[in-house]
Amino acid sequence: EHPADLVWKGITPLADLIHEHTDWPVLVTNDANAAAVGEMVYGAAKGMKNFVVITLGTGVGSGIVIDGKLVYGQDGFAGEVGHTIVRPGRTNRECGCGRMGCLETYVSATGLKRTLFKIMADSIEPSELRDLSFNQMTSLNIAEAAERGDVLAIRAFEHTGEMLGLKLADVVAHTNPEAIFLFGGLTLAKGLLMEPTLRAFEDNLLFIYKGKVKLLPSGLNSKNSAVLGASSLAWDLFAKGQK
Repeated sequence: EHPADLVWKGITPLADLIHEHTDWPVLVTNDANAAAVGEMVYGAAKGMKNFVVITLGTGVGSGIVIDGKLVYGQDGFAGEVGHTIVRPGRTNRECGCGRMGCLETYVSATGLKRTLFKIMADSIEPSELRDLSFNQMTSLNIAEAAERGDVLAIRAFEHTGEMLGLKLADVVAHTNPEAIFLFGGLTLAKGLLMEPTLRAFEDNLLFIYKGKVKLLPSGLNSKNSAVLGASSLAWDLFAKGQK
């Protein structure tokens, strides 16, 4: 329903359409919710009742588990942390959802690229990435350059981590989790992203939460977590005999 990061828009009854053609029970969820279930069933969140999974890829998603249950909200759209505003105003970055200044425009893979291009535009310092166009560049290019000591690439990761850590501190205030797990392509940068994120997270946590919430990478391979979670949801649906 109204997907922000897909070409097709509007409302599409995908589960009903698939069921009509297969007669199978069908459940539709997003990758972040599926990743949260995968982490709970197979990963580092085993035994946890309250945690959040943040997916960092081309977009930013989140799956929230409270009292051992995935939080869907009134109609399935709870947990859109990536579409909370971090920089209000018409002059800020436009998001695929149509709003300006969403977290996703700053801490997704595309957001990292946008940050680097802004840094390069504002600086005369050299960077091995200056010859790449926006479409040619990937978050992997930026990570590899940062690992080789490219100052502007390192600065882009630091800015991204600061924005992410600040918002995750707010997520804790809303959900009071035992842990927050970071999942997705950007997390492969490891310390480049995790270290500034953790610093900003700890610096901005409300005092009552300090020392109580772990910020961790996913315990599963990023290619498998959402698939494992989706399979668990599908198996549960099949076992219940629901459509």
